[in-house]
Amino acid sequence: MFGGTLCVAISYMLRARIEPKFDTVAARLLVTFLAFAQPLVRGWSRYFTWLHFKRTPRAVISTHEQLPAGAEFTRGLRNRAYWSEDGKDRHHLLGSLFGLLDEEGWRYSSDTGWNEWDIQIYGNFWWSITLQTVTEYHGGPKCLTRAGLRSKFVPTTILINLVTLCLLAYNQLHAGHLNLWLLGLYFCFVLFLVNRAHRLKSRVAEMVDVAAYRAGLQRIPRTAARAKATDAKVEASAEAG
Repeated sequence: MFGGTLCVAISYMLRARIEPKFDTVAARLLVTFLAFAQPLVRGWSRYFTWLHFKRTPRAVISTHEQLPAGAEFTRGLRNRAYWSEDGKDRHHLLGSLFGLLDEEGWRYSSDTGWNEWDIQIYGNFWWSITLQTVTEYHGGPKCLTRAGLRSKFVPTTILINLVTLCLLAYNQLHAGHLNLWLLGLYFCFVLFLVNRAHRLKSRVAEMVDVAAYRAGLQRIPRTAARAKATDAKVEASAEAG
């Protein structure tokens, strides 16, 4: 890849139109350098500008949410369930969450209609979080809204892991034996990534709970969600009968 890029830069040098009095070896080499460096510098600037705006400030992530007494956070980060007796569905939850995201200064993207998620929340340098919601209607105004949180690699995390694994594989093939201290360092790095993902997801889960509370939705455990859904179906069947 380096050779291909260098060949393109040399072709620019050979085809460049330079006034005869300035057409020197140094000028031609300068054209080669500029042709070689320009896409690298531009790509570097574009990527890190994109990365800057796709990251939520650390101070925002480190500030935890507060709920009134009796509405404390419960365990479970991957799936959450909220109940409403007043017909408030996932649209009320998402509307409240959008307001909270803007209020606190989070970076995020909303679904354009073609994504599998409703909101993608940009977190730290390594992870982002996607939120999926669905509402089950159980007769009358009774609504059960489910929210799923998923951790998602950002391109930087994928790139660093690929490069690291390639270097480990090369070292294994070159040395002929397993280098335990290198594997130990990579394992520590993986634990660091897992910890950052868990902390970010916990923070987003707190924020979803606050948004649900503001929207008038009641957080319930998964077992309670199943029980409420079953009771609502029984009531609907009884009314239909």
